Amino acid sequence: MKISVFEHQSITFQEGKRFYKKHFTKDIFEAFLSYHDRNPDTPFFDLIHNGVRFKNFVGAIQVGKVTIEVLPKAGKNENTKTWHHVLLNMLKTCNLLQAKQSGMADLKLRANSVLELYFEMFLNEVELLLRQGFIKKYKKKKGQQRSLKGALDFNTHISKNLVHKERFYVSHTVYTRDHLLHQILYEALLVISAITNNSVITDKIKRIKSQFPEVSRLKIKASHFERISESRKHQPYNKAISIAKLILLNYRPDIKAGRKNLLAIMFDMNMLWEEYVIRILKKNKPNGWEVMGQVSTLFWERKTIRPDILLRHEGQSFIIDTKWKVIHSDKPSDADLKQMFVYNHHWRSRRSFLLYPNAGDQSSKPGIFALDLREDVSHSCQLAFVNVINDSGLNENLASEIFSFLKD
Repeated sequence: MKISVFEHQSITFQEGKRFYKKHFTKDIFEAFLSYHDRNPDTPFFDLIHNGVRFKNFVGAIQVGKVTIEVLPKAGKNENTKTWHHVLLNMLKTCNLLQAKQSGMADLKLRANSVLELYFEMFLNEVELLLRQGFIKKYKKKKGQQRSLKGALDFNTHISKNLVHKERFYVSHTVYTRDHLLHQILYEALLVISAITNNSVITDKIKRIKSQFPEVSRLKIKASHFERISESRKHQPYNKAISIAKLILLNYRPDIKAGRKNLLAIMFDMNMLWEEYVIRILKKNKPNGWEVMGQVSTLFWERKTIRPDILLRHEGQSFIIDTKWKVIHSDKPSDADLKQMFVYNHHWRSRRSFLLYPNAGDQSSKPGIFALDLREDVSHSCQLAFVNVINDSGLNENLASEIFSFLKD
């Protein structure tokens, strides 16, 4: 079962209320309540009376067997299929969705939500690793042996084997598949198995489990991922481990009987929009243009400033600050203008842009700063609006629209 909502939208379980959703039951609300109690600073949602209000994060939240997909939205178009397509393409462009075995188009058709896309991508990666052969690693092991193998743990040996002279308590190394990488993958498999109700994914998990080597159970924490070293041997595991990390560190099992487990895979829409714009500009830049993201420079003492996007062309610099929000006036906030003034000053830029998604018939409007960068040069900050979607779906001409502002 899936519920589709938009960012900043509210849902409630009480019938007759304004934001009532049939499949958002009291049990699901209590799972959100429990999650909030354990994570009071969660950036994903706020609690309201008999419901939740989502913030500026998009993605999917699985509660029991119900998936709540939170979609981006700019403007009056409320077609969930359109914005679902926009979200998937943004994630793919930003390299947050990749699939080696199944084509992305096939995954989109089969998947019910962003969450299921990640599940299937993870399972595809694990299947590929199984076909290639799971790697073995040396692992330290202590225990009783019938022969002296490795280093004798003398004190423990005396305490345990005073009567059993035929045994040795030793510390030795074994070459095994039971190591951290496979333990992480297995725990992610168990989480997906516990929460998915997709028959295709369930069948695939059963096949993988039948081939999976026996490994020790491990309660995965963030510190476990920090212990994984970067090496050529580990490189084939990178994608699977990154998705497993996303799943395991965002899974909140509810220990109270009768409640629902919750898994949230969410993305900050402001950061996603910024990264998306950077990548399409780099991909579609005209000859002679240089596109850079997050370039830092010292501002005061050790403090730095860092505009979202810096562009250079024929000795000129242009600053773009992306804003994923709808404004209904032609006046940006004072804080944004002050920030852009500083960017212009530090990068000697004559033009900077606050880039917003177009919510309707908004048009770009330049504004001149009263104080010049230098005595003979004025500089400006322009409000620029681009269409994220058009009649056919995602606007494929977004980059050309942005470069047209710069050339005017």
